[in-house]
Amino acid sequence: MTEDNFLFATRILNENYRRCTDGDGVAFQIYNWGLDWQHYDNPVHRHSFYEICYVLDGAGEYEDDDITYKLESGSLFASLPGHWHQIRSRTGLKLFFVAFEVVSAASSPQARQYDEALLGSPSPVVSIPEGVTALLWRALFRHVLQDQAESEPLTNSMCALLLRSFPVTFGRQDGTPVTTARASTRSRTHLVQLAKRYIRDNLSGSLGLTEVSAYLNVSARHLSRIFKEELGQSLVDYVTRERMLTAEGLLKTTLGSVKEIADRTGYQSVHYFTRVFSDRYGIPPAEYRRAKMLSDS
Repeated sequence: MTEDNFLFATRILNENYRRCTDGDGVAFQIYNWGLDWQHYDNPVHRHSFYEICYVLDGAGEYEDDDITYKLESGSLFASLPGHWHQIRSRTGLKLFFVAFEVVSAASSPQARQYDEALLGSPSPVVSIPEGVTALLWRALFRHVLQDQAESEPLTNSMCALLLRSFPVTFGRQDGTPVTTARASTRSRTHLVQLAKRYIRDNLSGSLGLTEVSAYLNVSARHLSRIFKEELGQSLVDYVTRERMLTAEGLLKTTLGSVKEIADRTGYQSVHYFTRVFSDRYGIPPAEYRRAKMLSDS
């Protein structure tokens, strides 16, 4: 095992394995595979996707939402969407990681179960050196080093098995209860992430507070409060923002009519869609499209 092996495996995975689907039909979009020969510190940050890491060798610390955990050889840790986190090591870590998102439709029960299990995990760090996830990480690394073109279907299957193992690995391992404060923090983040995914996957439909809270099986008042506290904006404002961003992208990248784009982003009235768009961008959607086309030509 050498640094060149790590660089080679990272390149092969990122060039060829950016999307996979498991046997239950849950699809994953891979943003980045990483095999880091010597990882020290990184800044405190957060992101909107999952990032699961495996410490092949070394020691350090992982901080997640102001709680610090010890890292050692065999540790696995999960950076969940919306969580502030940081890795620290004085001596360096040999680290495997994958950043990804579940891209199956929100209506898929398997995809929803995956999110619920992983977002609801009681601890971001577990130590199971010979557990399924650790074994799959090492097996995938050894397999990729062979670089056999005919092995692509098998490599895809191994990638899917690895990602599918995460919710089980990060479930409660010792039967001990989670502290109330910790459970509350993760539960709130969990709920907001599920709401955001549902909104993104259903922009053409009705997305009022009543509809979203009914889907999540929580009270509208509870969802409204935690959405405001977690994101600093109301659910209604968030839905409008997502609809406008999607509409802007469609105006720039498609030839669909303004009415078609209004329908796709949940506006039954073209007049109302135009008013909302104009309030946000300063010009009507048709004029916005013409201006973008002129600037790009």
